[in-house]
Amino acid sequence: MKTVAIIGGKLQGVEAVYLAKKAGMKSLLIDKNPMAIASGFCDEMGVFDVLKKEPQLIELLKKADFILPALEVDEVHDALLEISEQYGFKLAFDKDAYAITSSKRRSDELMRKHMISAPKHFTSVRELQDASETQAFCYAYIIKPSEESGSVGVSRVETVEEVRAFLSKTDNHESWVVQEYLEGRSYSIEVLGTPGLYRTYEITEIHMDDEYDCKMVTAPCFISDSTNSAREELFDSAKAEFSKLAIRLAELVKLHGIMDVEVIDHNGTLKVLEIDARIPSQTPMAVYHSSGVNLLSELADITLNGKFTIEQYESAKGAKRKYTSVEHYLIDETGVHHKGEGIMGESRPLVYIENFFGADEALTDYEENKPVWRATFINSAESEEELTQKRTLMLQLLQTARQ
Repeated sequence: MKTVAIIGGKLQGVEAVYLAKKAGMKSLLIDKNPMAIASGFCDEMGVFDVLKKEPQLIELLKKADFILPALEVDEVHDALLEISEQYGFKLAFDKDAYAITSSKRRSDELMRKHMISAPKHFTSVRELQDASETQAFCYAYIIKPSEESGSVGVSRVETVEEVRAFLSKTDNHESWVVQEYLEGRSYSIEVLGTPGLYRTYEITEIHMDDEYDCKMVTAPCFISDSTNSAREELFDSAKAEFSKLAIRLAELVKLHGIMDVEVIDHNGTLKVLEIDARIPSQTPMAVYHSSGVNLLSELADITLNGKFTIEQYESAKGAKRKYTSVEHYLIDETGVHHKGEGIMGESRPLVYIENFFGADEALTDYEENKPVWRATFINSAESEEELTQKRTLMLQLLQTARQ
């Protein structure tokens, strides 16, 4: 049995521990917080501050076949790189690719340079004003912190004046990115490998809440609103286009490891919203249940062997996809709330439960006498209709239990 040392027990750590469980790997969680949310269902935990590089930490890491950073803290990444180089540990992390993708400014510059379709990007209020004066204005604007991932700190405004007002309250304009707001459905794909040897995986659809946080991931999905007989053909074409785009981006950052690419389908054109060269959260669960491919197994393979040697990818190619949903709920005195993944970061340590309120699986901090709890519910089925029935029953049971 392989052992993976997972550094960080928050949302990415939860994903990694879950995938390790499904891959038959032992999960060794390292976090300085003994109550990290992934601590409730990992196989073993060490409470350490990686930056201190304590001898006891090094001895624990020697038990692992490879180390997986599951957090976005540069100082920790640097410490892990130093430790791994000193002791010969295998580290599933690409610092150079991460340095590009963890900065929205750097990744936007990369896409503009190579003419990759993306939302309009504005580097200054002056540029915004010039666009407005030439009638090249946008319907609305999204303002994002350059160094954060996901929905952290994201806000929407309607006018150039609102952008100016927002930026006037900040000390460093360079730490923010302004893009046009686009309407459309959002999709994600993972790309994994090394230069010249990349694979892409199941496409997932990203469903957002009102705060631009992902509340649900579904797969398989059809990148087309067509309901006629051409639906499958259109999907295959869009899927090939998306896969090609993801591999091109991987090649541009010279990726060694895993990266996810998020796009929006805006009037039939896939525009890149974000790229992230690190273990994602939410989408790998959906990929696993829909296609049978465990992305942690793939990452372990490329990290330990320098190439793909396991057969799950090839065997999954012709297999029928299962319809899958991964979604998050907050249950409190006021009701059952379908919310973005951020609510899970506020959880008590999570536990893994099967057949939970009608769902196939759940990761939850549910306790019988606690009025407030949260859960990530996972369901899969042979058809879209059956999945809808499962989800409907699950919600009915949640509502009934709360009354």
